Parts: sequence; C-alpha cells; structure tokens
Amino acid sequence: MSGAPALVFSGISCTFISRDDPGQRYTALRDVSLEVGAGEFVAVVGPTGCGKSTLLNLAAGLLPPSTGDVRVFGTKLESINRRAGYMFQTDSLMPWRTALGNVMAGLEFRADADARAQAESWLRRVGLAAFGDRYPHQMSGGMRKRVALAQALILDPPILLMDEPFGALDPLTRRAVQDEFRGLVKRLGKTVVLVTHDVPEALRLADEVAVMDGGRVLQRASPADLRDRPEAGFVRDLLAAALP
Repeated sequence: MSGAPALVFSGISCTFISRDDPGQRYTALRDVSLEVGAGEFVAVVGPTGCGKSTLLNLAAGLLPPSTGDVRVFGTKLESINRRAGYMFQTDSLMPWRTALGNVMAGLEFRADADARAQAESWLRRVGLAAFGDRYPHQMSGGMRKRVALAQALILDPPILLMDEPFGALDPLTRRAVQDEFRGLVKRLGKTVVLVTHDVPEALRLADEVAVMDGGRVLQRASPADLRDRPEAGFVRDLLAAALP
C-alpha cells in the first residue's frame, strides 16, 4: 500500500512499577516491533497476560512505552491517538440516551450542525434505522454492539482499535455482527487492530494474525499460512484447541 503505514511499533517495551513497592516491576511487552499497513485488518491473539491489551493501549496513546516508539501514519505518537477509535468488550453507551442520541453524541460534542442526519445515516448502515428511539436497556446485545460500532465510525477514524468487542455476544449473534463489521470496515478502507482470545474469529476476520506470548510477538502470518505453518509450539497448541 502507498504512503506511511497506519501503525508502526518499533522496539517497544513496557514495564509497570508497583506503587506500593517501587522495587517490584512487571514487564508486559518486550522489544515488540510490528507494522500495520493502511487499510489492513490485523488480529492479535494470545493467552491472558501476554501483552495484547497493553499493545492496544499504546496504539491509543493511553500508555507511553518504556522504550521504543509508536508511529501513526509516520508521525511519532506522544499523546492520545486522535486518529483512532477504540471499541471495548463492553459497550460504552450512555443509558440515558437513545440509540440515535448515543450515535450523534460525538458529533454534538464537536458542534457539528448535521449531527442528527449523520447519526440517522449511520443507524441505517448498521441496520437499526427503525430503532433510533430505543434506549440501551431496550436493545439486545447485538443491537447495542451495532450502535457502539456506529458511534465509533461516525467520527470517521482511519484506525479502529478493538479489545474483545464481540466476546459478550452469543455465538449466532456474534457471527452475524462480525460479518457485518468486516464488510463495513473493508468498504470504508479502515485499518483495524483486533485483540481477541477467539482464534477462529481471528482467522476468519483478519488479513493477518499476530500471535503473542510472554510479551513478545512470536509469529505473524496470514490465516492460511498460520493454519499450515504454526511455527511456535504455543501456536500449534492454540490452534489445536480452537479448530476442528
């Protein structure tokens, strides 16, 4: 792809120091280098505690690296990443606002004059045109996830950072929302970094899969190559447990 990559992690390490005992330290990432091209969909998989969410928080600018740097479209990231939207496992919908109100909230904060029209358009795109007057407690999990997706995309971030965004959904709803999501972000040309424990989800959705363990990226490959060439023993075990 032409132009600078959307995200580049160069020699990243991230060490946390205990507030109670400064002598106690925990290193979440160790010398990680990873590049995500513009418009690319990369899934990051690995066991709990391997550093996946830390990597995502660094990309969002929520944490500074201990060593190394993060670049966003060629520019060193030194504060909050304004070019990224962040979706969490639990949605961040405001319970006192309707679906329409939640989707238009970001544009209202920016004082966009056509916030309502844009929000209505996004609700149509995610299949919720008839549900704009519903409050979060009146919606199913799949509907709330679609609202959260519209809420993130309406601000038009070129990068989407996603931390287990579909994990709370039942299997049938999860599959439907995943398919809609992948089709939508591909049409829009968004760059996506998805953190997940669900290996089949990663293999089905992503262009490339990065496998992490012990704070390091062990392997990065296309889903097809990862199935055929699981180089690390951990990857073989992970695939064997997740795939038929």
